[in-house]
Amino acid sequence: MKRGSGQRQAEKGAILRAQVLDAAIDCLAEMPYSEISMGVIAERAGVSRGGMQYHFPTRLDVFGATVEHLHHKRLEIFRKDLTSINPDTDAVDHIVESHWRHLNEREFRAYQELILVARSEPQLAKLLAASYSAFIRKWHDIAQELIGWQVEDPETARSGNIAHYLLEGMAYGQIGGQISEAEIQEILDYTKHIMRSQMKK
Repeated sequence: MKRGSGQRQAEKGAILRAQVLDAAIDCLAEMPYSEISMGVIAERAGVSRGGMQYHFPTRLDVFGATVEHLHHKRLEIFRKDLTSINPDTDAVDHIVESHWRHLNEREFRAYQELILVARSEPQLAKLLAASYSAFIRKWHDIAQELIGWQVEDPETARSGNIAHYLLEGMAYGQIGGQISEAEIQEILDYTKHIMRSQMKK
């Protein structure tokens, strides 16, 4: 059975949307938010500005969808990291080192830029807050499914939050060169200690 024109159009639209959102992530990772216009994103995506605006009429529409796209990508990365743990690997080392590596990659650099901008962009701040709540719930679901992380337990939740925000805070500290490599390693080791202590319980 041949596909209808409506299905083909939907597929083309999905491809264009993905191109635009990936381009927006690249732009956010590489340049200040203030320099990222609709035209800049369209050029980076290799699409016409008119075609882009059909799917994303405003700049806020683009960045709102980019937030969701970023969170989806980060959850995929997290699931892949946990499923790649093998019996000969120290699970805590693998989780902490993988997470820290990703906090220095394209997706989190783009997310950092959005967070910094949201201080003076109330509409973007609202989008980020709503999306982040859903993101964290899914993050916990993946951790519970794949490594049995019991987030309902208050102590487990607390230790997970400490580990999570230690690493994210350290990533922000790196932006302005506020933390040395030795300090980074010390905090990574401390994060592993927190996780091991809770997993033993």
